[in-house]
Amino acid sequence: MSPPTPSPQRAFHEHSTHPPSYPATTSNWTARRQNPSWLPRASWTLARRHLGFKEARRGESVGSGDFVPHAAAARLSGHLFAPGKRLLCQFSRLDKSRYPVLWVIGLFVIQAIPAAIVRASNLEEGRIIAIARGAMEDGHWLTPFVYGARFAERPVLLSWISALLGEMTGGVTLWSLRIPHLGFFLAGALLIYSLLRSSTGKSAAIFGALCWISMPMVAAKFINAEPDIVLSTLLFAAFHAWWTGTITKRMTLSRWSGITILIILAGLTKGPQPVAYFTLGVGAYLLLKRREQIPEFIVASILAMLVVCGWYVLVYQPQDIDYWADHSRLLTMRGLALVRDHIDFVKSILVETLPATILIGPAVVIVLRRWRTSGNDLMFAAVLYSLTCTLVLVLWPGGVAARYAMPATMTLAVVCGLMFEHCRQRSPRVIVSALFVSCLIFGGLLLRAWVAMPFWPHLFQESRIAGKAIAAALQDRPGPLHVVTNSTEYNMLVYVRGPIRSVTLDHLARLKTSGVAVMLPVEQAALAQQDPSMRLVDLGSIVSMRTPYRIVEIQPSEPR
Repeated sequence: MSPPTPSPQRAFHEHSTHPPSYPATTSNWTARRQNPSWLPRASWTLARRHLGFKEARRGESVGSGDFVPHAAAARLSGHLFAPGKRLLCQFSRLDKSRYPVLWVIGLFVIQAIPAAIVRASNLEEGRIIAIARGAMEDGHWLTPFVYGARFAERPVLLSWISALLGEMTGGVTLWSLRIPHLGFFLAGALLIYSLLRSSTGKSAAIFGALCWISMPMVAAKFINAEPDIVLSTLLFAAFHAWWTGTITKRMTLSRWSGITILIILAGLTKGPQPVAYFTLGVGAYLLLKRREQIPEFIVASILAMLVVCGWYVLVYQPQDIDYWADHSRLLTMRGLALVRDHIDFVKSILVETLPATILIGPAVVIVLRRWRTSGNDLMFAAVLYSLTCTLVLVLWPGGVAARYAMPATMTLAVVCGLMFEHCRQRSPRVIVSALFVSCLIFGGLLLRAWVAMPFWPHLFQESRIAGKAIAAALQDRPGPLHVVTNSTEYNMLVYVRGPIRSVTLDHLARLKTSGVAVMLPVEQAALAQQDPSMRLVDLGSIVSMRTPYRIVEIQPSEPR
């Protein structure tokens, strides 16, 4: 048996206190230093490092001349990463957790509860609720209407769900939207955890869920219930069902039927284009690895597209073709504007998908090295799902926005979990970097949810304040509230009970009875100029989403 190799620390100590006696045949110091074969490897490495630093202090040459800077950089890097390695060590202890899924639920809840309660309606929430009210109050279930104005841009599954919940609770409110949205949000985090647990340990699965919740693109949805989370969760559920059936070799008719239904629901959320994340990603994997599933995959995709396209056929009107082409962002930009837009898209994706941006490069390298020889490779499937359609968006001949890549975030989180399991021992520093960024973003979200929102709620409730002012102005004035089409901010109308009608300035000028309207100051001036005999009474000024509006009572000068 060979003698044990001394530890690096012991070798370094022995060399420092008892310098070795060099062979007598070696008279030249440089030759002795460049011929370390007679020393144990660990002893020589540390001795060379020690002597190198001493020579540098004496101003002597150190062989190639670059050893000292590299050693100093290595020591500095080690000190910088020491706290991160301790963080990684503590996080890895989650492998011993008895109920790890509770960590995923807890991470979600502490972010969702204060944000959902304090934050008033914002961004697209007002429009979604307006469509839900149109379905429940006016019966516009098939073709969406926004306070009487037709909105046939795309199917609106989230509005239909909100309307059904409103039917059961007695009216559509902000919670009719946020409750199902948060349900899909939590389901998405649990699906990521579940898929990772089939291939990794507990801490890696929790890390994947944490990465998804912490991505800036995803974290914004804690205070903004839009269809993107619903769409992403439905598509990922289809991916989860397909992958589970693939690795268990149980791709039965019922499983393909379930996948088809999930794709249909995803297509009815935002139209057929985002479904390409599933069809292109999974289709590429099947083409490269599992061609025997291609016939069933094609049938499922065709059936799903037929149902989704059927909605467009049912609501079709002659002017809708141009409308839909504009919504699909086809040829909406050209030249330098298109180039700048796509550069902004790439930059936004790199920032808004952190910490996955740190890990996707190494993951692609790993996949390229082993995809031909590996069997069912979850990382390969997740990378294809994440990048194939995203690359199509980069090359899309029209305007694109970062939120269009939302479905990719869930498989990027899976990649993060797999990389955690694969690299935390081999390349801990890249995992430390991703973990640190995740915790940093998550901590910032906690400060927003538990400090900024409770202590400065007025900064997050602008639309609620404006809506209550409108409701107060309507208390003693019967009749519907009139809003001007295409210029009204819908989030403030979430807090207004009673009928609301979207009209034009020409319609307001022809009113025969008094009515209350909300409009921009320039629209009030235009209405007064259009009919000088009309009396416009200011009932108040409001601001919603940083846009000033006027609450105006319109009093015709005489019966018309």
